[in-house]
Amino acid sequence: MGKYEDFEDFDELDKDGDSFDLKPYLQAALKNWRTILFWALGAATFGIMIGFSTPKTYTTKSVVAPELTTRSSAGGLSSLASLAGINMNTLALTDAMHPDLYPEIISSTNFYISLFDMPVTVVQKDSTVQTDLYDYIANYCKKPWWGYVIGAPRMAIEGVKSIFKEKDDFDDAEGHAFLDSLRLTKQQEMVIKYLDKNITASVERKTYVLSLKVTMQDRIVAASLANYVVNKLQKFVKAYRTEKAQENVDYFEVIYEETHADYIAAQQAFAIYSDIHQGIVSQSARVQFQHLQNEAQLKYQMYNQTAQNLLAAKAKVQQESPVLVVIQSGWAPQNGKPSKVRLAVLWFILGAAIGTGLVIWKAKKNGTIK
Repeated sequence: MGKYEDFEDFDELDKDGDSFDLKPYLQAALKNWRTILFWALGAATFGIMIGFSTPKTYTTKSVVAPELTTRSSAGGLSSLASLAGINMNTLALTDAMHPDLYPEIISSTNFYISLFDMPVTVVQKDSTVQTDLYDYIANYCKKPWWGYVIGAPRMAIEGVKSIFKEKDDFDDAEGHAFLDSLRLTKQQEMVIKYLDKNITASVERKTYVLSLKVTMQDRIVAASLANYVVNKLQKFVKAYRTEKAQENVDYFEVIYEETHADYIAAQQAFAIYSDIHQGIVSQSARVQFQHLQNEAQLKYQMYNQTAQNLLAAKAKVQQESPVLVVIQSGWAPQNGKPSKVRLAVLWFILGAAIGTGLVIWKAKKNGTIK
């Protein structure tokens, strides 16, 4: 009797506008449970269809810690600045290749183009194909069926335009054997957009640790591409950081060869003159002998100094070479997305919610729920 009194209390409160009576809604849902189940099962079936139609993708992650070059230590100020959320290393950095630029470098068109030649092994049911990343994306990556449906109008429009437009063999060219970064073909642009969508990089502002995520339809290709991107980034940063020092090495190598040749020639000239004028005590012979000896000694000093400068320049190249520590390399994940079971459950819940909403709306429309 007490529970009925409670419902009566709810009704009285509802009349006064101070409460909400849930009982009619529950009764309407239970009464039409078949309708709700129909919607739920229908939505779950649709979710399973989406799961089977969507190509499975695998995402892997690489983590890289860059080396920072600073002018000088900030001393005790760095600890005070860290309390305020300021990284003093940022203020002291002299290198224009700041770690914050790494994501921009990776997402640049030229960087994507440098990935085209990465070797890729495509494992099929009855064969194994050795190709490169460009060909893999252009010819082996699958699209869901609705991708073709959505793209059909655009393809039709382009087909009509091509009738009235002059033929351009460059736009229809396939592959990347002939590549012009200033003018990409349609297929090359498509591959670059695919890479831009599936390669993401971000830098943690406090530690400057770079996180790289790569998504591909093959788990081995995803892991290989993540490691390949890190390797390309290491080479790019090293080439930039050591460019000036390497120019000095090249310069001193040329000077070294010249001074070495001059020293050998002066030494030979001194030796030949000494052999020819051995035992001659004339003043002119002594003066020439002293001159050639001083000339050989001077050439040797220049050669020795250049050799030292060359060694110092080579050491500078090694000193300027950046260190990008790979904290976590790319690995082949076992589980891909989307999960068919998860899609079925989510769509089942969504279908049940839609079915419940329709049942309640219909009950309100018929006056069952006031």
